[in-house]
Amino acid sequence: MNNLQRCITGETFGAKFLKGEFQAIYNHTASNFKDMITIEQFMELSSSFNSGVQHYSLESETRLTDHLRHYLWLDNEGIKAISVTFDSEDIIQSLLLAPFETYPETDNQLSKNTYMMPIQDEWFVFWGGANHFINYHYEIEEQRYAYDLVIVKDGQSYRGTPTLNEDFYAFNKEVVAPCDGRVVKVVNSIVDNEFGSTNVSNPEGNYIIIQHANDEYSLIAHFKQNSIVVKEGQMIKQSQLVGYCGNSGNSSEPHIHFQVMNSPYHYNGKSIRILFHGDYEPIQGDVVTSLKDI
Repeated sequence: MNNLQRCITGETFGAKFLKGEFQAIYNHTASNFKDMITIEQFMELSSSFNSGVQHYSLESETRLTDHLRHYLWLDNEGIKAISVTFDSEDIIQSLLLAPFETYPETDNQLSKNTYMMPIQDEWFVFWGGANHFINYHYEIEEQRYAYDLVIVKDGQSYRGTPTLNEDFYAFNKEVVAPCDGRVVKVVNSIVDNEFGSTNVSNPEGNYIIIQHANDEYSLIAHFKQNSIVVKEGQMIKQSQLVGYCGNSGNSSEPHIHFQVMNSPYHYNGKSIRILFHGDYEPIQGDVVTSLKDI
């Protein structure tokens, strides 16, 4: 690897790309990326993307695993984005050039209530944040500010070579109420997925919806079958146990889906950006704990 390639890192990528060092960047990508696009195609696309750009700024840096870090670069107008993921050897594993779309009207409105993450122990934010590069829910109005949480140890969410739900650290972990409220919906009978399968017919799997003050509602999904311990109509307090993490619904591995919305009907309501205790907003790559949130 030559010196030019060595200096292409997540932190220097924006400047290198703007200078047109496309050959060096392409040489720095993983083989599967090169299989998808030729150097000629990459140079043409990249040169066109740079048109009119004065500079790129690093918008965010997130840790995906112990071996992968994601960098999001924005142009000076905030309308073009470069999403690039480097491994621990500074090899580019993914690279995406795309428009940077935001929804300022809802991005600038926080929930009226203050919430905690619905967890005990330490969890990892797999998806979360106010753009679609770090939160795949963002483009869907009903889920825009949702979070997906897993438990990670030594850079992995599972032990060994996973074949069972029990191999995942999140499975059967406690899930708690994010805020005081009244339970208005409970689904508890959906079978947990076997490893490698999902249930698209019942995407939420087992889930609860809690009504909070100020006409706000929270949805917590993918509970373990028959593990929800609260009933419809029951009043509950923040941090009270409500069930256990499972792998039900449209879920590829045991995790928690959590969102706040303006309606008890999550297919018709709108997701609300969440105000957390301590004025702290987790994003993808953050580790959150119950102690941090309250």
